[in-house]
Amino acid sequence: MITFEYQARTSSGGRVEGTLSAPDEFALDRELEGKGLFLTRASAVAAPKRGAQPRLSARELVTLTTQLSALLEAGVPIIDGLQGLETRMRTAGGREVVTHLIDSIRVGRSLSESLDAFPKSFSKVYRASVRAGEYSGALPNVLSSQASFLEWSAEVASTTKQALFYPFMLFFAITGLVVVMITFVLPRIVGMMPGGESGLPGPTRLLMQLSSALRENGWLVLAVLVLLAGGARLALAQEALAVRMSRALLRIPRLGELLRLLAVSRFARTAAILQDAGCDMLRVLDVSGEACGNRAYAASFVRARASVSRGESLSEALEAEPGMDPLLVQMARVGEATGELDTCLAKVSSYYDKEVPRMVKWFLAMLEPAILVSAGVVVGFILLAAILPMISLYEKM
Repeated sequence: MITFEYQARTSSGGRVEGTLSAPDEFALDRELEGKGLFLTRASAVAAPKRGAQPRLSARELVTLTTQLSALLEAGVPIIDGLQGLETRMRTAGGREVVTHLIDSIRVGRSLSESLDAFPKSFSKVYRASVRAGEYSGALPNVLSSQASFLEWSAEVASTTKQALFYPFMLFFAITGLVVVMITFVLPRIVGMMPGGESGLPGPTRLLMQLSSALRENGWLVLAVLVLLAGGARLALAQEALAVRMSRALLRIPRLGELLRLLAVSRFARTAAILQDAGCDMLRVLDVSGEACGNRAYAASFVRARASVSRGESLSEALEAEPGMDPLLVQMARVGEATGELDTCLAKVSSYYDKEVPRMVKWFLAMLEPAILVSAGVVVGFILLAAILPMISLYEKM
């Protein structure tokens, strides 16, 4: 595909300029002609480097979604709304994305088709929701729901990062202290003892062997750790292994509950948005299952989709899945009985949206003492290993 800058005229003689991607200039001419435009000039522009695609920041995405929803609700044409928003983008990349959206819509593409060109800025869930909103005529409502979801996600992520900062700093500081004590302090203390390592107590000999291994094979240990991390990443790319790992994490007390709440909340919110926008149930399960962010639950939603495609109801398909959240199953059944499935799913999401931050704060509140206790045990063992030779030497005097 080649990106062209073009000039064209409408049937009434109006002039249109923009950019468009096509295999060649003839294909560009045909595409514009199909939209009622007549190409007058076209020139190929340099293709962006790999990874250089402009993108919106998370804050800009929320701003764009919220304000575009309000403008469309007020009856402002979408191009006029985007032109007003273009100047409010904080970054050059954000302004470039909005400019491309305006150019794309001007030549006859829909908003959802224009968003497809920027997968790094607009997620699959976002684009599917917008497409469904266009089909149902409820685009402002869909964008408003997306804005609320993005703000909630950003708030949870920000809270988690802030809460994790101190425990991680503590962990790295203690790890550095342990490495210094093992590789520098302890060998110097032991070096002052007569008799060498043969006469040292067991804990001291163990740490001295570990110290020697780190000092002599430090780069090898680092390389092994990097290889293990790379191997784990490749292994988790295998769907079956990733699903088993997710199921194992779900069985861990408290942590499993937190992961379950996150997955169900994301699924329910996305499904409510798509259902309200008019998507069919198979499309809802496709996109929402992928959006849940948990491989084990995603696999369950894939199986549920297969059951729904065979004629089962959503509640029956979900209930047949082991480990499925009971509240989600119950509210899906109520929604199907009342004909308000989107409302019931939104209530599930709203309930868990409140529970998730509480669970995150509880989990992180427990993490800090756990790090301190673990660090105390490790540092205490090292200090004991350093003191035991001195005690042994004193007893021999």
